[in-house]
Amino acid sequence: MSLVDHQGSVEYPYSKKTVFDALMEAAPKIDGLELDSADEVSGRVTFKAGVSLASWGENIPVQLIEVAPTRTQMKVMSSPKTGIMFGGAMDLGKNRRNIEKIISAVSDVLAKKPAEVAKAKPVSTVSTTDELIKLKSLLDSGALSQEEFDEQKKKILAQEPVVEPTPEPEQPQAASAPIKIESEKKDNTVTILLVVFFIIVIIGAIAAAA
Repeated sequence: MSLVDHQGSVEYPYSKKTVFDALMEAAPKIDGLELDSADEVSGRVTFKAGVSLASWGENIPVQLIEVAPTRTQMKVMSSPKTGIMFGGAMDLGKNRRNIEKIISAVSDVLAKKPAEVAKAKPVSTVSTTDELIKLKSLLDSGALSQEEFDEQKKKILAQEPVVEPTPEPEQPQAASAPIKIESEKKDNTVTILLVVFFIIVIIGAIAAAA
């Protein structure tokens, strides 16, 4: 990447093929850009723009990267056809706008498509026993040698899912009784009677002295 390259990136919740098809559908509608090459296997697409008053022309490679079965990153880079001394740095923002044009055009196409959900791997309904029976019949008919039979048998048994023991349900624990906190109370009746008694004595002494 040179000093005057521009780059944009966006991630779509769609498969790599869906995004590639959307890019191909959007390509003819992108004003000012021409589709130069497209490779679905590698996910690489190249656009080119001609010379204009705002730019000396540019090459715009687009790279699709599969992040997950239903997530694809699209990277768009604009490289001016001339160096920085001949207009590469004076594109007046046209190169950046071309990147935004591609992203916007693809986004518009994908916005009309239904959401994609990753498909679960199909589960085989043929039991191990059935496969072994078929294998034994091939051995008996002579279609397989004993060595081939033993080899195929090992493969079938190796694919047999391991049944894990079902854990015993935990016994419910008895709920612990709530802790009851009581405030401590003292009987102050005797203390009150003593105080009243002393007050009466003091009053009586004062009255006798008077």
